[in-house]
Amino acid sequence: MDSKLDRFKERKLHHAVMRDFTLWDASRMTEEECFEKLIELRWGSIDQVICPACGAAARPYLRRDRQQLRCRHCDHHFSPVVDSPFMDKKIEYSRLLMALSIYASGAKGVPSLHMARMLDLQHKSVLALTGKIRESLLRNCDQEILSGHIEIDGGHFCGKPRKGNHRTRLKPEERAAAIIAKLNKEPLPKRMPRSKADIRNFQNRKEKRRIVMVLREIHPEKGFGAVRTRVAVATAESEKAASFLAKKLVQPNSLIMTDENAAYSTLASWCVHKTVEHSLMFCGPDGENENQAESYFSRLRRAEYGTYHGFRPKYLVDYAQEFAWREDMRRCTELEKLKDLCQRIFTNGRSTWWRGYWQGHHRPGEYGLVPG
Repeated sequence: MDSKLDRFKERKLHHAVMRDFTLWDASRMTEEECFEKLIELRWGSIDQVICPACGAAARPYLRRDRQQLRCRHCDHHFSPVVDSPFMDKKIEYSRLLMALSIYASGAKGVPSLHMARMLDLQHKSVLALTGKIRESLLRNCDQEILSGHIEIDGGHFCGKPRKGNHRTRLKPEERAAAIIAKLNKEPLPKRMPRSKADIRNFQNRKEKRRIVMVLREIHPEKGFGAVRTRVAVATAESEKAASFLAKKLVQPNSLIMTDENAAYSTLASWCVHKTVEHSLMFCGPDGENENQAESYFSRLRRAEYGTYHGFRPKYLVDYAQEFAWREDMRRCTELEKLKDLCQRIFTNGRSTWWRGYWQGHHRPGEYGLVPG
């Protein structure tokens, strides 16, 4: 990890070194070149291709006319996407490579409709394709235990109550009376009760309320920010959920920084726990903060409101893990992002959640929900 960060110390997003493989490069490649590029992205080299039938690692025969590989040892024919989420693809390798490039380069996510218009594909095809990518990121996410300086926070997503149909406006004298009552610490005047429809709507939305819990390890050297991110979805930002995740994902005796939420009060029993009171300050007198956790939520909320226009509880963890990957890969070049993405995709096997999605084969429920 340290050697990797040392290479990125002087990199900036606007440097030309970051644009080592872009959509423009993929669009200029022929179908045969894209075929060979996917072989390289999956196995690292065309000379060390592993046959899925016999397991031999050697240079296969390239049957470019059929876009297949033939093993030299057992004569088995296979494609670069064999035993992967894209095994039954119906699109060209060139479009698949461009789709992966677009997905890897999106800082705040890529809308499926936007990708469908760029690649001239059906929206249903792109939705299943991006769903398979998120499934691969979730099933092959990093599992190393966090240590050192850790920031933990929770963010409210899904199930947010909408404003009622009728807006209650206070008269000037009622507003003045409310201000005086607040200054004198007296009970505030009662407002008009909500309608039954508003109450029912609020209760229905409250059942879909979810909390994205994020844990971020901070690099000891100043300027690198967070280097590893772990996420989970819980029903509430409770003491039970916080303790479960911290004991599972954080090494004991680490330094943990959180806000003043009472859910994190028990962490001090087995680690060094510092808090910052966000109602008064962004950073404590001794440097206590959780700015890197807030940075993750900033990116995720921009995707929620500006890119995807809302999340749903069933697939919230997929999007949460997608943006954990984007945060951890933010200093990598475009080609490095694409290689890492393809390694996670091609080691995932066939898709179980999105294979036959439009034929009714859906994921049965929420995945990995932390009890609150």
